[in-house]
Amino acid sequence: MTAAGIKEDEMGFLEYVEQTTYLGWFTFGLILVLLELFIPGTYLIWFGLAAFVTGVLVSCIELSGIEILVYFALASAMFAGIGWYVYTKIINKSKVPEKYKYLNDMAGSYIGKVYNLSEDAVDGRAKAKIGDTFWLVEVEGNLKKGDKVKITGVENGVILKAEKYKG
Repeated sequence: MTAAGIKEDEMGFLEYVEQTTYLGWFTFGLILVLLELFIPGTYLIWFGLAAFVTGVLVSCIELSGIEILVYFALASAMFAGIGWYVYTKIINKSKVPEKYKYLNDMAGSYIGKVYNLSEDAVDGRAKAKIGDTFWLVEVEGNLKKGDKVKITGVENGVILKAEKYKG
């Protein structure tokens, strides 16, 4: 350990960070931004922008290794916050058309539709044949095979909640 309480191997890393020029930070930022193209949705672009800012700081001001890492961490946190804000604004503004609402949610696509029970309800559960599959349906009351039920919701993606159809 050195006088500052830093281990020798950590000192090597800090020296490496301190010796990294603005071109090294720009290259690191470019790599992160390009990785975002191949691994989309992982926020790497925001850390790449933080590396660009750190490169600008390193080119303008002489900083120690710890200061550089602190500035990179602060810039990363700032850009990650900006990314979170931008993504939430985009998500809140985008309205999914009704026909695509349940695109990857097969059970959810059955909500509001009416089906016949394939067996009598026991302890509030029965099965209904929907398409070529038998789905577990949770119902209230003593329903019999052939009774019509309207799907009102989904539990855990596999249990359909239903009520007796009064149509």
